Amino acid sequence: MDLIELTKKLISIPSFVDDKANEKEIGNFIYSYLKAIPYLIIEKQEVENNRFNIIAKDNYPPKLLICCHMDTTEPKTGCKYNQFSGQIENNKLYGLGSYDMKAGIASVLNIIKELNKTKGLSLLFYCDEEYDFKGMKKFLEQYPVKPELAISPEPTNLEIINGCRGVIEIYFKIKGETGHAARPEQGNNAIDGITNILNNLKQEIKKYQNIELGEPTLNIAYIKGGLERENNALGDRGNNIPDTAEAVLDIRTTDKELNADRVIGFIKKEIENNSLKLEQIEIRSDFSPLFTPKEKIKSFERELEYAKYGDIKTQGYFDGEMISRKLNTPFICFGPKGGNAHGSNEWVDVKSLNETKRIYKNLIKKFCF
Repeated sequence: MDLIELTKKLISIPSFVDDKANEKEIGNFIYSYLKAIPYLIIEKQEVENNRFNIIAKDNYPPKLLICCHMDTTEPKTGCKYNQFSGQIENNKLYGLGSYDMKAGIASVLNIIKELNKTKGLSLLFYCDEEYDFKGMKKFLEQYPVKPELAISPEPTNLEIINGCRGVIEIYFKIKGETGHAARPEQGNNAIDGITNILNNLKQEIKKYQNIELGEPTLNIAYIKGGLERENNALGDRGNNIPDTAEAVLDIRTTDKELNADRVIGFIKKEIENNSLKLEQIEIRSDFSPLFTPKEKIKSFERELEYAKYGDIKTQGYFDGEMISRKLNTPFICFGPKGGNAHGSNEWVDVKSLNETKRIYKNLIKKFCF
């Protein structure tokens, strides 16, 4: 299969995750594809429930690690084409995961089949990147490789992405005191309390900024409150002071000093200051930001006709940060052009797909020959 046919093949294999589907089928395809390449040692690394990572390497100490996640987000409604057909129109190849990141996987697989042998190449094809990062966590538990560079063909529009913001997600629930709405001073409004806490937190996190990554942001993803009744029901009558409130907040961090423990410490202090009671608090995510200085990736820059860097100040979290943090290895993303990642009518630019392959092939030759 040529590069386009291989991309279409990968698109045709569903690899979103729900109670009926996961990455098993696409993992088996990639495993079989790599097994046919004689100079590689291939291994399946079990993660959970028939989900696994695939690790491929040659017989030499690792110099270059290429990371590709196999999963996609769930299918979308309102798509112009069948999401698993790989339809091409006006130089755009459509399909679920075409841009994020089956085109990148196809580029790497196609290159590897064309090479006779490498010295120091490691490949990781892993599960669960779009969900809970279980694949990357498992890989780093058992494979403390220390390459000179780690890179992912994530979609970047042929721009170098050398950093990302971290992410903290926290759920918490507070308790106030109810009373008659005509005399609000005799109660303690939990909705007012949680609103004040979140507004003050927005100001607090501004202290933790980074020159390269900019200011952190706070998104209130969920908020709920009212008068607590039996069976966790909430009263919604206007004549009661609400005595319970809960929220989910998402902070995109730019300074490593801002972490979940620091945020929780601030929330607890604010709860005490507002004479409220903390009923429950849960850390759902706590991942640091990543920044790879440009001087550490000059070897990659030289493989490009021009070195164009993307905007990392608006970049969401990617789990290559875990590689950088644990192994002290420079990590970057570089991949094809496209659009509508995680949305309807996702597509990848065919011309940029060929350019991605060319650059990665040159990079492998530079590091591993």
